[in-house]
Amino acid sequence: NANADGVPLRLEPVSDIATASQIQRASRADVYTQILADLQLAETLLAGTSDTRRASFGAVKALQARVHLYREDWANALATASAAEAEGYSLASSYGELFTSEGTETSEDIFRIVYTPQEFNLLSYYYLHDTFGGRYEVAPTQNLYDAYEASDGRRDVTIQLADDESLFGFKYPSSGAGTEHLHVIRLAEVILTKAEALARQGQLGLAVAEYNRVRQRAGLTPHVLGVTIANDQNAVLAQIWKERRLEFALEGDRYAELVRTGQFLTALNLAPERAYQSRYPIPQNERDVTQPALTQNPGY
Repeated sequence: NANADGVPLRLEPVSDIATASQIQRASRADVYTQILADLQLAETLLAGTSDTRRASFGAVKALQARVHLYREDWANALATASAAEAEGYSLASSYGELFTSEGTETSEDIFRIVYTPQEFNLLSYYYLHDTFGGRYEVAPTQNLYDAYEASDGRRDVTIQLADDESLFGFKYPSSGAGTEHLHVIRLAEVILTKAEALARQGQLGLAVAEYNRVRQRAGLTPHVLGVTIANDQNAVLAQIWKERRLEFALEGDRYAELVRTGQFLTALNLAPERAYQSRYPIPQNERDVTQPALTQNPGY
């Protein structure tokens, strides 16, 4: 809904408290327009670089593809995803290469955040089972584990079993050191964006060929349209969304995907009256500063 409330869109600093108290929410359409304008400007300002730790033309195109996907602009999603891949990226030969404790760079990386023993992240510490000294505050579900085929090479990279058979995330394997380099965007996402854009435009054979690239890297047999995957748009889209779930598990992609694809209630087994929770509440301390200008999301 292009007229739904977006976030405040302030492009210049405010000069005083009174002005700050009048800040309102922009429309969602205006927010997306500004995001795309920023990315288009970035194209003209960025110097060429192959350093995946810095902004690059490929990163701009990949992020544009993500935005167009969320806006359901399938033609532009396909065009910008293709432009990103044309920058010369290729899938890492094995899924495990993407997730090392040292943050090893691969041919698949488009943009990543670097961490060191001095400037570390806490993901491995929060996922690591307490048996091994982790905090074990977040954990993958049995449902996610069971969604992987037995021969899927992504499963054991993503999830491990402790001695008591409980599941814990293993995608960040530095044992709490936090030295992994976290992916902001990588080629697999671009490929699956292309697959969905093709499927949405009725090009099912090409869509299957795209997502098969990710499946085959995981060690799985490619699908054949009309044989191992139904020649049906909904069936192909469901498989693409499944590949996204398995490919990017524990990488912070799942919640937004469920909202984007309309699966928020069904996938989380929530009652219809909880649909409002697909959007976060606006913090009350922000509303205290700007009321009544800054409206709350419905339901809160």
